[in-house]
Amino acid sequence: VSRICCVARAAGLPLPRYRWDMREEKHAPEWHVGLCLLLMVCGIALAMSSCAPPPSSGNVPAGDAATRPEWRIGDRWFHTWSAGIQKGIKLSESLGIREVGGVRYYVLRVEKAHWYYTMDFHWAMQMQESRVVARAVPPHPFFLWPLEVGKSWAYHGVFEEERQVQPMRDTFRVAGIERVDVPAGSFRAFKIVRTAGEATSDEYWYAPEVRWYVKWIGKRGKDRFEEVLQDYLPAGPARSAPTS
Repeated sequence: VSRICCVARAAGLPLPRYRWDMREEKHAPEWHVGLCLLLMVCGIALAMSSCAPPPSSGNVPAGDAATRPEWRIGDRWFHTWSAGIQKGIKLSESLGIREVGGVRYYVLRVEKAHWYYTMDFHWAMQMQESRVVARAVPPHPFFLWPLEVGKSWAYHGVFEEERQVQPMRDTFRVAGIERVDVPAGSFRAFKIVRTAGEATSDEYWYAPEVRWYVKWIGKRGKDRFEEVLQDYLPAGPARSAPTS
């Protein structure tokens, strides 16, 4: 078992999981010479905007929200992780929706384990070899839809692993919308900050474009881990069952 997984489990969490480059506000120039001058100014502005290169890093302005995504069978995310001197690659693959005890869950295969998320992407449990090895009661809300800048929520529950029960009191906040550059590309992402006491915290960036996080930084006491998206392979379009 990698150190990154041990660090996450010690905190009672599944392993998931910009610089702010504010543009100067452009004010419209004053004009008092009629319609011709206005058209000239607009033409110049359009030419300048078409020539300006797109931002490659830094935050981007807020002003919208991220709605709950949907995972398809076969969606895959490759994250590289580092914890101290150790490094590795983690593959996560969506196995679709399964029903357990009358409740529907998204199932994500991560290495040899299956992680179960509610339809709102709250982490519920981890299964391995057909048995539950860890769970959160109630499910742990890494996301609360829609994601909007300034939104916050709290969680009070317990994390259960084998014979251990650990209380959890977490707070979450959507800190902003930022442009994040990772090996998989440049993404516009919602930065979420989780705090759980003085020694435990997470910062993770959810990108609607890939329907998952593109970067995750976690602290567990003196330990620190980081994940970044290396590649994203979405499943093909859903196909309807053939009719006889």
